[in-house]
Amino acid sequence: MNEFYIIDGHCDTLEKYLDLEADIYKGGQTQLSIKGLKKGGVGLQFFACWISPNVKDSSLLRGLSLIDAYHNMLSSYQQHIHPVLSYEDISYARKQGKIATLLTVEGGEILEEKLYNLRILYRLGVRSLTLTWNYKNALADGALESDPKGGLSNFGYKGVKEMNKLGMLVDVSHISEKAFYDVIQVSSKPIAATHSNAYSVMKHPRNLNDAQIKAIARKKGIIGINFYPKFLTTEKKVYRKDIIRHIDYIASLVGIDILGFGSDFDGIEITPEDIRGPEAFELIINDLLRLNYKEADIKKIAHDNYRRVLKDVL
Repeated sequence: MNEFYIIDGHCDTLEKYLDLEADIYKGGQTQLSIKGLKKGGVGLQFFACWISPNVKDSSLLRGLSLIDAYHNMLSSYQQHIHPVLSYEDISYARKQGKIATLLTVEGGEILEEKLYNLRILYRLGVRSLTLTWNYKNALADGALESDPKGGLSNFGYKGVKEMNKLGMLVDVSHISEKAFYDVIQVSSKPIAATHSNAYSVMKHPRNLNDAQIKAIARKKGIIGINFYPKFLTTEKKVYRKDIIRHIDYIASLVGIDILGFGSDFDGIEITPEDIRGPEAFELIINDLLRLNYKEADIKKIAHDNYRRVLKDVL
């Protein structure tokens, strides 16, 4: 299993760690736990600071509280986890027998329309930004707007260019289709849809249509397959095989080099029946082996594709 170690591009566990004071090592209150990450062979976990559009305080203050929680988590579990500030930190963490962690922000509201806040976030350790969370903000239109025809704003264009300059991964999950293509046009670096699936398999506005998938492939980016049942299938009972269906479809459309994982643990209220947390990654890898995926291709899905993108961006 070690050779197929996992990079998971999205979880929302920090919110529960902060608000519920959850024990992340053992889990219980969280879908994701350090024990689960170890059992599932996760070598790098992205940790998102989700900025709710309904936040009571300023978005920036909420984001800073979550970033502070991340740094407290690093201190509390330093024998188990190590932060990724540069590409080399991924290999360093593995050599130390630790799980690498990459800090992200989900929701450009945190910037409060100031580019200097983006630079400050970078200095605080943030290495990726999901531009919107479903709805319109100062950067872009969101995927779940009632009429999501808007694209990147002027501030959004500047933000993407600044992220390229800093070395931050641009995440296009949750944004409108027009904004997606604006990002494709303006970004000089590969982009990621860290937790999105294939619309042709499951027709949900959060999923990517074939043209978008092909555009990410041309950009040499990555799609992290999301485990949320509502993004996987219309069936009432959802299982690992429904995750595999999205992998199969995207692989047949554009090849293996675009695929990764983006579980969305702790950002989703339900999971597939046979997945309770990151320990299930081992089961998914075994499924791919049984389906006669080449070992080299499974390694790409598990971690190599994300590593390629992160090496280029960071």
